[in-house]
Parts: sequence; structure tokens; C-alpha cells
Amino acid sequence: DDMTVNDLLPYLRENKTELIASLREDKYKPAPVKRVEIPKPNGGVRRLGIPTVVDRMVQQAVAQILTPIFERVFSDNSFGFRPHRGAHDAIEKVVDLYNQGYRRVVGLDLKAYFDNVNHDLMIKYLRQYIDDPWTLRLIRKFLTSGVLDHGLFAKSEKGTPQGGPLSPLLANIYLNELDKELTRRGHHFVRYADDCNIYVRSQRAGERVMRSITQFLEKRLKVKVNPDKTKVGSPLRLK
Repeated sequence: DDMTVNDLLPYLRENKTELIASLREDKYKPAPVKRVEIPKPNGGVRRLGIPTVVDRMVQQAVAQILTPIFERVFSDNSFGFRPHRGAHDAIEKVVDLYNQGYRRVVGLDLKAYFDNVNHDLMIKYLRQYIDDPWTLRLIRKFLTSGVLDHGLFAKSEKGTPQGGPLSPLLANIYLNELDKELTRRGHHFVRYADDCNIYVRSQRAGERVMRSITQFLEKRLKVKVNPDKTKVGSPLRLK
């Protein structure tokens, strides 16, 4: 919509009352996100969805309220897009597991994860911890706001587009269901956003875990596992 981040404050000085009223009265309607593709280091492209500045600010407000609620329930084995955690912490955990004798790893690769999140399941998982219908409706509006791709509008029937401040949090809320299942089964694992490694002691155990967790992800969470990139191997070889 041609508004820059620097234009936001003057815009809010003039339109704050209307914006708050539209949110409060459930009339706020997020604009479609702008489709942008950026190259991945290993070839291919990462598809982003860039929200308008006003939508980005509203998403950030939602994320700031929800983050402390979900930080209390997230797994200690999840490291991506979380406060005071990062890739170095994930690596430390991996080294620790390797030294304990977990010398095989199931490297799960989810196919276009951010594009395939099921909206109804997403709301169901949010509802386990949030009982505010207004917030849930607002989040659903963001999920279904659509995409502008080279000026053409496309509906968004699934997925949570990468590019807005809310998306990484929603991605973690969805995959927290995987974390809970892995914990329930007593597995050692490290997850960083949609990259998940499960550590086992033998190749056979790894192949068994890979089959059952693939089934859980595809049947229960309705996300696709990439069979070409999901492997069991040595943590010294696999990325």
C-alpha cells in the first residue's frame, strides 16, 4: 500500500482512534500479504508474504501478548524464534546428546511447512491455551487474508506466510504438538522452527522412529514430510 515504516507514526497520529475502533468492533480487515521470493543458499526459493506496515504492527502486538503465554508451555527442546534461545543453544544440546551415546539422528524435513499449516488445526491448538474469541478471530483473519502475487490476488486456504512477526510464533505453536508427542514417547530431540532432529542409539531405532513420526505428522498435523530429504544417519554427516 506504499506506506513505509517511517510513515507509520504520522499515520497513527491521524488514524489511531479509527484503527482501535475497527479492531475493537471486529471490523479490522488485514490486507493481503505481498508475495516475495528470495533465493535459498542451496538453490530454490523461499516464499515470503510481506504484510503492510499497519498489519505488521497489529501482528506484533498480538505476538507480544501471546509469546509469554506460550513460552510457559513450549518444550525445552525447541530453539527457533524464541526469546533468549538460538542456534548455538540447539548445537550445544546436540553435542550433549551425542556425548551421551545418541549416535544416530533422524533428520526430519517438512515440505514447504509454512505454506501447508492447516488453519482449523492451528485455531484448535491456539484454543487449548487461549479462550478469547476476539483474539482467535483476529488471528484467523491474518491466516486467511490472501496473497498478492505480481498484482494478482490468491486466497489463502492453508499456510501461515513467512514474513510477518506473528508467523514464527504460530509455526512454533503448531509444531509444539509434535514436541508434545515426541516427549510423550520419551524421545530425545532438538527442534529449530520446522527443522527437527530426533536422536537415537541405533540405525534400526532411527528407521522405526522415522516411519512412525512421519505417519503422525502427515495424519495428525496434516503436514508433508519430504521423503528425499528425511534421513537417518550420523549427526557428524547430516546437517
